[in-house]
Amino acid sequence: LKRAHDMLETRVEERTSDLSETNIRLTREIEEHHRTEAALRQTQDELIQAAKMAALGQMSTGISHELNQPLAAIRSYADNARALMDHDRMEDVRGNLYQISELTERMAQISAQFKAFARKTKGQLVSVSLTAAVENSLKILAPRIKEAQAGIKVHQEDDEFHVIADSVQLEQVLINLIGNALQAVEPRDERLVEIKEKGEADSVTIMVRDTGPGIAPEHLPRIFDPFFTTKEEGLGLGLGLSISHRIVTGMNGKLTADNHPHGGAIFTLTLPRAEATID
Repeated sequence: LKRAHDMLETRVEERTSDLSETNIRLTREIEEHHRTEAALRQTQDELIQAAKMAALGQMSTGISHELNQPLAAIRSYADNARALMDHDRMEDVRGNLYQISELTERMAQISAQFKAFARKTKGQLVSVSLTAAVENSLKILAPRIKEAQAGIKVHQEDDEFHVIADSVQLEQVLINLIGNALQAVEPRDERLVEIKEKGEADSVTIMVRDTGPGIAPEHLPRIFDPFFTTKEEGLGLGLGLSISHRIVTGMNGKLTADNHPHGGAIFTLTLPRAEATID
């Protein structure tokens, strides 16, 4: 009995030691997994931010033009006001000063739009107006739209849809989709980008369709792959759609690509309605 008891105690000690070592090893592996997960999340956030900055860089010429126009007008109004003051035409001076005030307000709005788009986001999912997101995206893309000489047709239902999303990231996805559509129609005779919203019981779908050449069937399965691009060298790294797909997935949504029956490409973005419950 004593030998059996001693053997049992020895086995218990050995088993306890094994379990302790296993527990220590598992704890270390869990900690390493958490560190890796945090690093991956940080890298993903930095990649999203870099894509956002790249998009702003591509629009820099248009942004400069958008700001230079009111600046030139302000200078003209200021010079004119000085000449009017010399002739004691104070009422006309007052009118020029009003125009200068209006122009500076316009410049402040343009600056605020780009500043809001450029800021980093915490990725919190809240109720977001889809109508407002589309309008803000089109305002930011206004210089690109003007440069491409493209028509924008927005189809909205009577109800204003709200989706569960991160507002800044949603605008980033829309800017990428609409920007790609503008690039697709630029060489075409018919330059039209259509944006259509459709509500379901627990989701909202927004479709972005262009009148470009469409997507080659062999490219469709790879369209959201990182670094896959059909653009000419220097016009894109092939990360925009991949990052957009990742952002949408992170917002519990879905992003798909296809060719429209009447020609051109169509991208379909589906997000949970604001009334739905976040998992």
